[in-house]
This record gives sequence, C-alpha cells and structure tokens, in this order.
Amino acid sequence: MEMKDIIKVHGFVENPKMTASGSIYHGRFTCKDVQWTSGLSSALATFTITADELCDAADNNILWTDQEVQRGIQPGAEQRAEREIPLSAGYPDPRKYIFDSAKANDIAEKLLNGEKLFLNPLIWNLRPGKFEAYWDEANRDIYIYGGRIYLPDSHHRQQAIIKAVKIWRERPADYPKFSGGSEFKIELYFLDKLGEGDYFFDKNQMPKPIARSKAYDLTTQDDLSLLSKKFIEMSRALQGNVNRVTDRLSAKQVDVVTLSTVREMMKTYTGGDSVDAAALDGLANVAAEFFDMLAGIRPELGRVSIEERRQIRNSKLVDAAVMMHGYAFLMRDFSLSRAKIGISEANNIWRSKLNRLNVDCRYTMGDWEGEIFSKKNPLWSAIGVVKPSKDGENLTVLNTGSARSECGRVLRQLTSIDPRTHRLEFLVGR
Repeated sequence: MEMKDIIKVHGFVENPKMTASGSIYHGRFTCKDVQWTSGLSSALATFTITADELCDAADNNILWTDQEVQRGIQPGAEQRAEREIPLSAGYPDPRKYIFDSAKANDIAEKLLNGEKLFLNPLIWNLRPGKFEAYWDEANRDIYIYGGRIYLPDSHHRQQAIIKAVKIWRERPADYPKFSGGSEFKIELYFLDKLGEGDYFFDKNQMPKPIARSKAYDLTTQDDLSLLSKKFIEMSRALQGNVNRVTDRLSAKQVDVVTLSTVREMMKTYTGGDSVDAAALDGLANVAAEFFDMLAGIRPELGRVSIEERRQIRNSKLVDAAVMMHGYAFLMRDFSLSRAKIGISEANNIWRSKLNRLNVDCRYTMGDWEGEIFSKKNPLWSAIGVVKPSKDGENLTVLNTGSARSECGRVLRQLTSIDPRTHRLEFLVGR
C-alpha cells in the first residue's frame, strides 16, 4: 500500500513526531519491516516480533482485550467485571471472565520445554479513530504513538507467551530450550469494534467448539443472530433474561434461555437461515409480541429470582430449552394467523389458545392429574421428552431433534383443541 492509502486509515498521521534532537520519534511501539495487503477495505499489516517484545508491549500497557468482543464475561459477573482489561494484568479472573487458564498454562509449559507449537499468527487490532501512528515508508516501520492495541483473537496464546517469558527471565538456566528471542508473526488489523466481533465469529464459530451464544452475540453477518438480538431487545420478558455468553444454563444462572437457543427458535420461526434485512424489525416485533403474550400466561418465562428459577427447573418443563423450540412452532403459527386474519383478531384468538397452557388448567393422563408442564406429566415420558435418570430417582430432560419436534407437535395440537378436553392420551403417538 502507498503512503496516500495508509493515511486514509483514520489514525495514521501524515507527518511523524520528532524528538528534541530532530530525529523521528518512534513512539510506544515500533512494528518493524511491515508488509501490507493491497486493499484498503481489508488493510492488514504483517510483521515479526520476539517473545521479549510481546512481553514488553504488554508491560507497557498497550495490549488489551475487550471482553465484549472476546469470549466474554461470566454470567452474573457483569457488575464486577471491567469490559476492557490489559494483558499486563495477567490471566483474567475466571470468576469474572471466560478464560481457560489450564489451556494457557499448557502452551506456556510447552514453550519453555522447547516443544514445537503452531502459534502463528498472533492477532492485533488498532481501531480506526482510536489510535495515533505514523507509517515510515522508507524504513517500512509503523510507529505507534497512542491508543490501545486490542486482541480480537489468540488471547490464550499471547498470555501464554508472556507468562513463559516472565518465568524464563527469572530462571533462564532452567529453560535452555526457550529464548526471549523466539519469533512470532503478527497480523495487525484495522477494524472497529463491530469488525472485531465479526472477526471473532468468523475465526471461532465454525472451526472451534467455543460458546455459540457468544459468537452469535458478536456477529453482524448472521441473519438469524441479528433477528434474535432484535427479538430480545423488543421483548419485555427477555430483556436482561438471556445468557449471551455460554451455551448452557447452570444452577447458578437466573436467565431463562441462551442466545444460541433463541437463534434456533428464530430458524424455526422464519423457516430458514436467511432473512431479508427489511423484514428484520417486523419479524422481531411479532416474535416479541407472541413471547410476551405467552409470558403473561406463564410468568416463569419472564424474570424471576434465582431461587424461583431453580424451583421451576426442578419441577417443570415450561422454561426448558426443548420447550422453547416448541414455542417457536407456535410463534410461526401466530405470525401466519396475523397475516391471514389481521392483528386484532389474531391476538384475541391466540390469547385464548395460549390460555390452555395456564398453570391453573388441569389435565389428566391415566391416574395422573396436574398442569401441562409438570415434569411428572406422563405425556412427556411417552413422547420422549423426559426419561428417568441413571439413578432412577429423577427425570432427565432431552433436547434432541425428535424431542423438539414432539414439543412443537403437542403444543400445536393442545392449543387447537376444544378447551373442555382435559385428557392427554390422544396426544401420544400422533
């Protein structure tokens, strides 16, 4: 790339800063012998640094992670965790952040022992408009004067290298197979915060088993993820009630659902993977109206205390992930009804339909009597949604494709029958 193109990346200055002696000031960090890509829209600088340089850059407080576009903050720790943390702070606190210390330690140990590792490239990013730097075309160097270098990826690897350097510096004789001069390739990008999220999604979602919820939360390129986030924003019941970091809901989490489950709901709701951008707001609004109508009948789907959430999960299926997929089938039918008979009439009909799922509506099957979402309802065992645990004392909820489809089938039939029908045997084997 030519000088005239480089300075179009907002943050590069046209003229270098100077020292008191009149020479070029090299700033806080120098990227040496830089190679550029040819396209401004995908500006990328590559260069080589040593392990010593990486460690010193961290100690100089210029290397950072933004946990909103990394693996993220642990659910429940939002109020105690900073969004941006420097690498100089060491490994992120696992009580607050999603970070695998064992993985980083394993890399550091292998580095110190001289084992062959494939750690290149390491990823850095300068956000346009948030840094100041000069491109020295003659020497092919970038002098970084100000701003933070973010790590959209390779956080574990870079933390491990820094730790290895610090251990080696304390006792170099103990680690003769390692050197601070070990070289690593850097890919330096120029992406805004949203671009960092898209980078993380692209590099981590498909090839690696990271939390899909976090990847879906970051991307701006996946239609169903965008629809999911709009749906959550528009739903009173779901605002602040969705785990957007991990794909599982632990006993300590009060959230009703994960973002990855919501995305799969949206796939059932829309009937595919692609959504016209012009239709996103309308689809999200209809989905939110339906879910809030349902949550008005089943408050367990809204925000509750952690104690209440535990009790619900222990005894009911109403907030189980498999049942969320069942609700998506109803959501689709609700949307079709609105398009066919109009908003007002459809809303009235569906309030009546959903009222058949009310906790006060009693159903029977054999000798059992109770509310529809009770785990002890033999219907759910009969159609393969729950099964006895290994110890035989509890019930395990299944979330297979078959179980999801059965939940959808049962809910659709149940909300379409005569409200005076209370026996459930007719729903088995259909």
